[in-house]
Amino acid sequence: MTKISSKSAKDRLLEAAVKSFAMNGYNGTSTRMLVKEADVNISAIPYYFENKEGLYEAVLWHIISKFREERAEKAQEIRNALAQSDLSHEKARDLLHDFMGSVADFLLSEQASPYMGQIMVREQMQPSFVFDRFYDDMMKPMHETLTRLVAHLMNKPAENMDCILCTHAIFGQTAIFKTHKEMIFRRMGWTKFGENEAKAIKEIILKNTDAIIAAHRKSAP
Repeated sequence: MTKISSKSAKDRLLEAAVKSFAMNGYNGTSTRMLVKEADVNISAIPYYFENKEGLYEAVLWHIISKFREERAEKAQEIRNALAQSDLSHEKARDLLHDFMGSVADFLLSEQASPYMGQIMVREQMQPSFVFDRFYDDMMKPMHETLTRLVAHLMNKPAENMDCILCTHAIFGQTAIFKTHKEMIFRRMGWTKFGENEAKAIKEIILKNTDAIIAAHRKSAP
């Protein structure tokens, strides 16, 4: 039984839920498993989250809030820049690099636990009752903002299919190093994403980002 005495019952329950839902999925996780892992009374779930559904939703928003802490500000900076008529290619490229570097820093750090990654992959593969809100409130706005920036760099309309797909490909580079970390650890002989490892990965991601845009960029009229 896990005991984390320095944390409140609510925090322990949320932390236990991230681990349990990641390992067993929503349907495979019982309330008894959750309270045992968190070392709390079973009444803690209805007291803090109403029910298991409410706890799972809280887990998703916990993950979202972790991701949005810095990325939301950078996304707003991008929107502000796109609203200007004189946004240069160089400035747009710098904004995209800054955003993607921030995403890589987050995913390669201890902030994004492997359990968070498992839940996000599961939600993509098997969307739950929470996914629509998760998509509408975070994923879609963020994706649309990046697509507008990529479209600006590609000299194409933001609704263009190539721009949307290229944005997804650019963003997906970062996720694979988290979801497939054991493979790259073994191939590279690494045991963690330290400073040097993260730097090497970010360099590859940013070079690939430029290459994707260059391959689909339309010559300016």
